[in-house]
Amino acid sequence: MIKQLFKNWIWTIVVVLVGITIGHFAQRRMFDKYLGSLMSDTNQLLADGQKVYFVDVDKDGNSEEFIYYHIFDSRQPVINQYSSSGAFERVWYLEGEIVENFDVFAGDYNNDSISEVFVFSKIDNAIYLYGLDNSDENKFVFEKQLVCEVPSNLENRHLVIHSGGMTDLNKDGFKELIFSVNSRFSASPRAVFSFDIENRQLTKAPELGVQLVGSPILYDIDADGSPEIFLATLNSTNQTWIGGKEKSRFSAAIVLRSNLSYYTVPLLFQSPMGVTSTFPLKNEKGTFIGILSWPLRDNEQSKLMLLGTKGEILKQVELSNQNFVFDPIRSSWNHILTFSRDGLIQVYNSELEPVKNLKIDGAINQVAFIDVDNDQNEELVIVQTNRLVIYRRDFSNPVFIDIPGLSVQKTYFSVKMQQSNENLLSVQNENHQYLVSYSKNKWFWLRFIVVFGVALLAYLIFWTLKKIQHMQVERIKFDNERFYKMQLDLIRNQLDPHFLFNALNSIAFSINKEDRKTAYSNLGLFSKFMREAIVSIDEFSRTLEEELDYVQNYLILEKFRFKEKFSYDFMISPGVNKSIKVPKLIIFSFTESALKKGILSGVSTGKISITIDDANKQGVYISITDDGMHRNLSNSKQAYSKNMVMMEQVVAYFNTFNTKHISIQVLDNGTELKPMGSKAEIFIPAEYNYQL
Repeated sequence: MIKQLFKNWIWTIVVVLVGITIGHFAQRRMFDKYLGSLMSDTNQLLADGQKVYFVDVDKDGNSEEFIYYHIFDSRQPVINQYSSSGAFERVWYLEGEIVENFDVFAGDYNNDSISEVFVFSKIDNAIYLYGLDNSDENKFVFEKQLVCEVPSNLENRHLVIHSGGMTDLNKDGFKELIFSVNSRFSASPRAVFSFDIENRQLTKAPELGVQLVGSPILYDIDADGSPEIFLATLNSTNQTWIGGKEKSRFSAAIVLRSNLSYYTVPLLFQSPMGVTSTFPLKNEKGTFIGILSWPLRDNEQSKLMLLGTKGEILKQVELSNQNFVFDPIRSSWNHILTFSRDGLIQVYNSELEPVKNLKIDGAINQVAFIDVDNDQNEELVIVQTNRLVIYRRDFSNPVFIDIPGLSVQKTYFSVKMQQSNENLLSVQNENHQYLVSYSKNKWFWLRFIVVFGVALLAYLIFWTLKKIQHMQVERIKFDNERFYKMQLDLIRNQLDPHFLFNALNSIAFSINKEDRKTAYSNLGLFSKFMREAIVSIDEFSRTLEEELDYVQNYLILEKFRFKEKFSYDFMISPGVNKSIKVPKLIIFSFTESALKKGILSGVSTGKISITIDDANKQGVYISITDDGMHRNLSNSKQAYSKNMVMMEQVVAYFNTFNTKHISIQVLDNGTELKPMGSKAEIFIPAEYNYQL
């Protein structure tokens, strides 16, 4: 049983060690289905206007790197291309100076499985578009395509260009670029553009008169094969003047057709400061126009509206007074996401009904939908100060990534695809660029092993405890049986029939000789001896004084029988504490053995000496010596009496319950050729427990 218990504990320890190893290896993130982290040594310091963008140009599953920067003195734009392994490949030089705030375009406009990259430059008071040809150094698909004029006093940092992506607007089999140009502190340009790359034709929407924020959203709302363009607008204190007379007090819900004309009459929302975001909504009933308009002042109410395809208002609800962030571009439009700066994410269905709330710690600076892991499902990427949070498309499994230095400024994203490794998300914020890993946890399956291991460990611990409990019960049962057996053996050994009959015969002989006085005296001793043997039979200890009195009665009775065959004496030191508890029959057992095995077995007379000392107040020292036969105590167990063997078992049993032990040593005095009897030495500690 002990061996089996030991084996089970070995298995328990193995399971624990495996669990610790797995826990150390997975670092508590083993139970996270998705993992993300800031790649070490990827914090790159960028110059003003510098951009890093990743594009899988040749569609081989590995992204090439494009770096847009400027020559220090002239601010002339330069683009370097690097292979997926980081080797330099080619360079392009643009005319003019850099445009600081724009989204880098990339896409396969002619469906030849090669993506082109599109960038901007500013020459004097005009903005130009370039298409980079990735087949040769400094070769362009097109170059210096004029986009628009800008005021001479417009600062570069106040010009913002946002990409709407690429789509085939005119159904000729080639894609057009869709983008918006916004100037923050001048009346123009504030317009949307489409550029037909194949025909080198630029189309411009009417000047909208309001600021454009965010990226244009492309979606075919009327199912005619050409997408409409949804815009988000801003009205603020730097809004343009209308007709040169008054400052506009409106933001507008604007949807454009594929030819950049108005799809519906713009819906105006009056507010000195406010944002209106327009986006598509789709459900089983059809496709609709969604509008989220929220003022930037605390005393005005936000609105969520549902419009038909002709611009008619179907439903509107007022939202709590919070500072919302407009809904970002994504591929699925069956719900609405609103984000407040204080970290609240609210989800509405296409019926404008709230269906879910998420709350994350800290303020939200920016929101984007990006397919980081290339599984055809976009992740929700939330930018906070010093932190990036990535949710799955169903808003589950959040991953929190600390990025020291991440600020409220505009963040640009691109995905570095790696066929043999997990994709990396490029995060560019102010003058820093970071690389972030995000992927499904390949060790996620280990959670089943850990759960199983924990369950197994719990079972083993439970089983072991039950086994220990069972063993304790069995041990108590065994100890009790052994205890009672030792009690019976002690009683039986005390009441040795030979001794009893011989003692009674001796008393009867005295009566027969009419020695009534001797007979009466011995009968009294015999009665006292029997009473001491029977009374308190369930106790294993008595005082030293009681034990000595019992031994003395025994020796008197034996002396009465054997007359001059032996003599005895007691030597007790004056300092001995006679009230100290000693094992019952401990002196009697070794005295009886000295008499029967040592003296009575021989032909000559002998003497028994019993010495009691206080052992320097540490307990009691007992010496029992005889001058009888040589008993060969070290080699022959036959030299031991039954009581001696029993007493040694009793002492060994009680020693297991005590820190200080009773010691017993029995030795021969002399040799077989020159016998000098034997000697038993017993030490009993002053503090000794005789209770189970």
